Amino acid sequence: MRVRHIKYYMSMGAFMFIGVPLVADLSLFLGMLAGGVLSPVSVAVVILLPVPVVMSLAWRFCVKRPDIPETAHLRLLPAFAAFFYYMAVWIAAFGLSGYNADSGAFGVFYAMAMPYFFVNILLSFAGELYFFPILQAAILLANIAIHQAVCVFCKKSASANKHLLHCAWLAILLCALSGYQFYDRNSNTIFGAPMEDGIEDEVDLGRYRPFDEDNLLAVLPDAPEIEIGGEYPIIDGATAAYPVYAAAAQAVYSGLDEDTVGDYVQCSRTADAYNSLIDGEIDIFFGAQPSKQQVEAARAKGVEFELTPIGKEAFVFFVNRENPVGDLTIWQIQDIYQKKIRNWGELGGRNEKITPFQRPDGSGSQTVMLARAMGGKKLPPPLREEYAADMGGMVNKVAVYRNYSSAIGYSFRYFVEGMKKNSGVKLIAVDGTAPTVQNIKNGSYPFTIDFYAVTAGTRNENAQKLIGWLLSGQGQDLIERCGCVGL
Repeated sequence: MRVRHIKYYMSMGAFMFIGVPLVADLSLFLGMLAGGVLSPVSVAVVILLPVPVVMSLAWRFCVKRPDIPETAHLRLLPAFAAFFYYMAVWIAAFGLSGYNADSGAFGVFYAMAMPYFFVNILLSFAGELYFFPILQAAILLANIAIHQAVCVFCKKSASANKHLLHCAWLAILLCALSGYQFYDRNSNTIFGAPMEDGIEDEVDLGRYRPFDEDNLLAVLPDAPEIEIGGEYPIIDGATAAYPVYAAAAQAVYSGLDEDTVGDYVQCSRTADAYNSLIDGEIDIFFGAQPSKQQVEAARAKGVEFELTPIGKEAFVFFVNRENPVGDLTIWQIQDIYQKKIRNWGELGGRNEKITPFQRPDGSGSQTVMLARAMGGKKLPPPLREEYAADMGGMVNKVAVYRNYSSAIGYSFRYFVEGMKKNSGVKLIAVDGTAPTVQNIKNGSYPFTIDFYAVTAGTRNENAQKLIGWLLSGQGQDLIERCGCVGL
């Protein structure tokens, strides 16, 4: 590289780093104004038509300059440098963000690739950011091809040497690294995968609304032994417990109908329901035991939980029905969720990387997962695509998403087999014992748990009356008619 080439590098470098992106942005902007550019194919057509034209004019001007380098790799150095820069920024940002273009870490990419403003904005909205590395590779190849064509046309050929080959190998390495990132992301996540049959994530709780004529709640064959006709306890709880306490309210709360029962029977799920109990907004919570954080939050407000077991349940693990693995030991489950075991092949299954789904902290299933299944061992934070906000969402993800046969999830037996029954998943045995009703009753299933009626100093006398009735023979009969297991 000589001093007389500096002007060439400054002008051609500015064109490659800023000029080409601005041409791409302008053409894309005009394309959007003309008719709307939505798909990656449309983006490619709008960008890759005008950009090569401008490149051809630029190269035809450059090859006639007296300060142009004699060798091809030095002539193409600005094009390679721009490619290396934008690809390195992309690879670093995409990797550091955990393949999540919505994370704050990925914002570095938008800032450092600012000349591609409209390109990145559109691809971001379309969820097609993978197109950016492809665009960079296309621009580099176009530069090389156009340079060679212009050199032949203008009879200004340049000598090639090993340095051009080195640049080419580095470009191929960056493309391969970017390709691996997308392979790794798509092999181990479910982002963007469609759900089969349009299945909704969460259960339609309206089907379990008390006093609704067409609800699915269990009913007793005989009149209830108690009746609550006033001072109704306000009850709330976990999704999986809703059919139980809603059926209880329908059985013993008199004087209410489907329009008025909502003031007393709610289902805001575990975390919110426990918060309501702590704040004194409800009288009874129904569901799993509170988490350590929920106990600490209660004590901070001078509240103590009183837990009364009213039934038994199984905390279950499930996989896709096509997964040949049907039995895991407790330590294998722990190692899967601590990501010490990463492939089903290690457990007698297919050679597939395991995708272990988790629930949010404070949810009933996550609390039981940490306390019982993990035995207090910490879980690594899940990738964004390994996170299921709803229990129903976890079932769907294991059943029907892309790479579904590699997934594993957890919930409660009644929820999976009753409320969210899905033929795409199967429950697995733990330490050789299946989560059947019989094994729950005799306690042989390792993750047999109690589910509770939880109070926190309520002054409503009917709250204890309701809990006492649920513990009676008739109350236990109703619990079993709901599909759960009595004490």
